[in-house]
Amino acid sequence: MTLPRRSWLLLALLFGIGLLNYLDRQTLSILKATLKTELTLTDTHYSWLVTAFMGPYIVFYILSGRLVDRFGTRISLSIFAAVWSVANILSGLAQGFGQLAGARALLGAAEPGAFPAIQRVMMTWFPTERRAFAWSLLSPCTTVGAIMAPPLVAALTSYWNWHMAFILPGIAGLVLAAMWWASDRNPPTFPNEAEPAAQPPAMREILADRRVWLLLGARAMTDPVWYFHLFWLPGYLQERLGVSLPQLGWIGWIPSFIASAAVMATGRTTDAFVARGHSAVRVRITMFSLAAILAPVGAFTTFAPSITWALVMISLVAICCQIWFFGQGLLVADIFSKNSAATIAGLLGAVGASGGLLLNVIAGPLIERAGYIPVFVILSCLHPLAAIMLWRAKKGLLTPQPA
Repeated sequence: MTLPRRSWLLLALLFGIGLLNYLDRQTLSILKATLKTELTLTDTHYSWLVTAFMGPYIVFYILSGRLVDRFGTRISLSIFAAVWSVANILSGLAQGFGQLAGARALLGAAEPGAFPAIQRVMMTWFPTERRAFAWSLLSPCTTVGAIMAPPLVAALTSYWNWHMAFILPGIAGLVLAAMWWASDRNPPTFPNEAEPAAQPPAMREILADRRVWLLLGARAMTDPVWYFHLFWLPGYLQERLGVSLPQLGWIGWIPSFIASAAVMATGRTTDAFVARGHSAVRVRITMFSLAAILAPVGAFTTFAPSITWALVMISLVAICCQIWFFGQGLLVADIFSKNSAATIAGLLGAVGASGGLLLNVIAGPLIERAGYIPVFVILSCLHPLAAIMLWRAKKGLLTPQPA
């Protein structure tokens, strides 16, 4: 089947939007050591800043999914991208803790809408038989954002100052929002694929499906690992291993690059198994289980004898995290209909972020009192536990089971 050129244009724009989404949220963690000096912050203050982001992030993950299913992706994603770009600019203009916390809260309210919108766009502009390949091309966008963030933030801070590290990406986001508004029009129709109902199903109908609850449980257990890596590891490398900000710019992208390559290879491999007639759901769960084997390596991060070995361990855990993120979007598309997919993606994101928020609230005081070891040990157990849960419940994911 020949896809319209606009499908590939939108995929490219989605890549840029997802890239900026992760770059913008990671700027604060990369500048943690700098801002602690510039704005006189402590680890507890930093924990509050992350909480200021995560609180609205959780609430608006649920709301944004419903908005995407109700109003479509053209309006919703344009607004989400524009608002979080403004929030990023305001972060760069902040002169104190209160202003920075307010800007991070606005960022947290707007950023989660990208992922339910992406879920809906991929199911609208790509047919089932082409979707996995398209998704494998899109999936590295967040990791590329994470790859670009350390060197770009370090370069902008060194050339200008930390303010511009927030402001310039914010301006780029406003440009992408305008481009999305101009491009997301006249979606195609594909044979053998039913059009979604005009209105999404009621939330109570979605929550009556036990498959949703299985995925929510897995997401709540695994997302905290990635959020910790996103918000705390750049500071860990600088404060505990003596990595300078310029050095972080040179090496901080390595785990995300390796994870991105692993995700693309995994996508091609799982596509091959599905093409041979294997159940897509079983293939995804097997993929999750194999990736979870890597997670316990993270418990030994604090015992790494050098920065090189620390990066190896961090990279293995990043592979695990990114394979789970990649697979969850496909699993939602495999199981659920188009008119409820964004809502379910929003629920999954909200629950996962709630786990990340809980960990963040605990992490700051715990690290100040006991160091990083207890946190790394706890996180190393979460992916294996989630894999066991999904493996035991895999039959329940194949058919709807009312609660």
